[in-house]
Amino acid sequence: MFDTQKIDSFFSGEKNLLDEEEKIYTTRRTKVVRFFKLFLPCLTALLLGIGVVLFDFDTNGDSTFVLADEERIYFEKFRMKNTVFEITEKDNQLSTLKAEMVEETEPGKKLYDLQEPRARTFDKGKTITLRAQKGEFDQNKKLLNLYTDVVGNYNKQMEVKTNSATYSFATEAGYGNEKVVGNGEKGHFEADKFTFDKKKGIITLIQNVLLKNDKAELRSPTKATLFFNDKKFVALKATIKKGTDILKGDTVTAHFKDMRGFEVTKAFAEGHTEIVSDGKKAFADKGEYDAASGLIKLFNNVKIVDTNGYTATADYGVFDNKKQLFTLQKNVKVKDDSGYTAIAKTGIYDLTKKTFTLQNDVRIDKGDNVITAPKAIYFQNKSEFRFYDDVKVTQDGGTATAKSGVYFIKKNIAELEKDVVITKDGNVVRGDKAISDFNTSKSRLIAKKGGRISGKLIESTLKDKDD
Repeated sequence: MFDTQKIDSFFSGEKNLLDEEEKIYTTRRTKVVRFFKLFLPCLTALLLGIGVVLFDFDTNGDSTFVLADEERIYFEKFRMKNTVFEITEKDNQLSTLKAEMVEETEPGKKLYDLQEPRARTFDKGKTITLRAQKGEFDQNKKLLNLYTDVVGNYNKQMEVKTNSATYSFATEAGYGNEKVVGNGEKGHFEADKFTFDKKKGIITLIQNVLLKNDKAELRSPTKATLFFNDKKFVALKATIKKGTDILKGDTVTAHFKDMRGFEVTKAFAEGHTEIVSDGKKAFADKGEYDAASGLIKLFNNVKIVDTNGYTATADYGVFDNKKQLFTLQKNVKVKDDSGYTAIAKTGIYDLTKKTFTLQNDVRIDKGDNVITAPKAIYFQNKSEFRFYDDVKVTQDGGTATAKSGVYFIKKNIAELEKDVVITKDGNVVRGDKAISDFNTSKSRLIAKKGGRISGKLIESTLKDKDD
């Protein structure tokens, strides 16, 4: 019960008991301190080990205990798997960027190398996704660079592929300087370069642009801009081809039914507008195309060029793609290589029948010879004009009239039939048929078999006349 050693020491005066208690307390405290000095490093190492397991910090296979500086750099650089960045864009929408592996290029710089990056952003309720094999992300500038097998998807309507692309979450815009290819359900586009502006909802294709579906295609050697929200394309120096029909213009605006198939519903051409159909070419200052009606309207300085050597001009024209008809209005004029000129208020060119119908105040000039009629039809295969209703031929001071007639372009001869009347120098002659030779500017009257020629001749006019 009693510690005799302590009692003896107290009475003998060898040691003070209180001092001895203090020393015992000090010894115990020293042992505790020593324990924690030894235990805390072990605990720290244990926690770091747990962190490696839980957060899957990657290592390069080298020992982390080689140099103290290397240890410090390793743990200061951000390096993680399955990482997600949440980014607030200019429009205050929250976008996300994920990656299988994220590694900071320099400690504290917020510049990261990415493996298998995946990004998602939004455009007025529509989802835009991006993915690639590799990437770089500048968290300071909110700038994402993607490399190798870059794929973008716009609201599951269109998939865009390229080999490198850049997107800024700060400006909501991006670009790519390598070939880009896009595919919808029934449509396809491609170009050498592109830019993208999410705020404006546009993607601009640059150089060697091609946009097509199973019915038509649009090409531009310079630039075409696709407006997602408006479902339209604006292309420079563009060509739209549908079957054998072609529409060209300095600027072509094409409206689509939807962005999946690029089916053109309307198109507008400005500047140096050109239509090509069945070997015929039509030009104008501007044009409009409507798919529902199949009509192409041409405005100002309209001109049709035929491979057979003639041209037709007017102030206004309409091409009916379904009926294959060109209709020209206001100041219609037709010329060909043989030298004749035909004018009228209206002209209708039938590409199927290969005819050109002139109506209202028709007039054909060939040298000093003139033919007028309310209506005339040019037959391309026969190379001739046929005239209807009150035909009149004027040449060398004389006239010949009839109900109908035909002008043979190659022979340069006009033949009139039905109620033919030739008048010259007061002489009037009637017959069944008249032939007017435009080469000699002479006309002659012919009676049918069993028919007669009648008329009134003035004697003074016949002197010194052979005909």
